[in-house]
Amino acid sequence: MLMTEKDELTLLARARDLLARAERGEVCHTPFLTPREQKLLARGLGAANACTLQDGGYPAAERKRVFFLPEYITCLEGELRDGLLAEPRAEALCAVSVKGSGYRALSHRDYLGAVLNLGIERDAIGDICVLPTGEAVLFCDRVIADFLFENLTRVARDAVTVAPAVLPPDFDGGRTFAPMSDTVASPRADAVVAALCNLARERAQALFAQGAVELDYEPLEKYDREVPEGATLTVRGHGKFIVRALSDKTKKGRFRLLADRYL
Repeated sequence: MLMTEKDELTLLARARDLLARAERGEVCHTPFLTPREQKLLARGLGAANACTLQDGGYPAAERKRVFFLPEYITCLEGELRDGLLAEPRAEALCAVSVKGSGYRALSHRDYLGAVLNLGIERDAIGDICVLPTGEAVLFCDRVIADFLFENLTRVARDAVTVAPAVLPPDFDGGRTFAPMSDTVASPRADAVVAALCNLARERAQALFAQGAVELDYEPLEKYDREVPEGATLTVRGHGKFIVRALSDKTKKGRFRLLADRYL
């Protein structure tokens, strides 16, 4: 869902309220924010970002809470700082395991739908990681976790068990990708989107006008902008991609495109 100007102003206003509370000595945090919201907030806070910490429960998290820290914590480093933040993090970032019967494959959409059907708002839940084993791990605060333990019993007609998740130190969310390769005439966004989504160039250009393309979680309207290596491209209705390489040229002068598509 695209954010309106009103949404952005509301996000910044709430952040300033949290910042004021942190200045009075309280550790507080936002709901789980999308990458787009995180970028908007970081841009709006400016120098005040030095008083914040982003955390989604594991290093590769996409949806994160922004913690606002009092001065007595921001001036600390290492184990002492981590120790003071351990309890607030534990309350705000619980990992919850949801396991089905194993007789049917459950998707991210299935798990999300089951949670939302319980009346939980989307921003109260962080990433929902569907692992190759079929188990899902989701992130939320302790209150929501306790609610899920008691009330989440079925996902897409499948009986599930819900329990605290114990994550390995190298937990990466279990994301899987499909590698892609092609050649494009230029690193322009319309050429890259056309190749990644298997579309004609004109059809790809129309997606920009429709607001369907995001570059690093920012809406991209100018289809002649060059796409840098390492960028994340999101094309509504077609998927999400990480551009791994886009610099080498073939003998015919075309650019070699290497990318990963999120599965």
